[in-house]
Amino acid sequence: MKNFIFFTLLTFLIFGCSSKSVEIDKAQVTKEASEFISSQFDFFSNSSLDQAKMTFSEDAVLIGTDAAEYFTGWSEIEPSVKGQLVIKDPVFSSRNLNIFLSDDGSMASYTQIIDFTFSIDGEPGEIKNVRNSGVIRKTDTMWKLIQIHWSIGLEGQAVEYEIEE
Repeated sequence: MKNFIFFTLLTFLIFGCSSKSVEIDKAQVTKEASEFISSQFDFFSNSSLDQAKMTFSEDAVLIGTDAAEYFTGWSEIEPSVKGQLVIKDPVFSSRNLNIFLSDDGSMASYTQIIDFTFSIDGEPGEIKNVRNSGVIRKTDTMWKLIQIHWSIGLEGQAVEYEIEE
């Protein structure tokens, strides 16, 4: 009986406590993340607040280009998105997309450069070279934004220092 208990405990310790690594298809998960990143602005094109709510997680953080645009949680993000839906004919052109996938495939961070054309009250507008980064999380089968950051670079250096070449 002692041997049975000993082997049972040993088996439990060996197999029950070992960490199980989940094999993921990194290429497939990266493709899914890339497709979500490419479609994350569809709520603008569709002028849909409901679609925006499905894009952002409830606890998302949005950091915009304006100093006042630092929003935490959908309840803070929603009024800003609602106000931005006056933008018509938005077209986002992305380049230099980099995706960094977590080991388990449940999260990804990304960076990209975006050019954005649009119109407001019939007047055309364009913003070029917007730096966009973010973090997305996959819950079940759906990706959601948990953090997004927009910035527009300054000409020259904001803080003077020497750059060695």
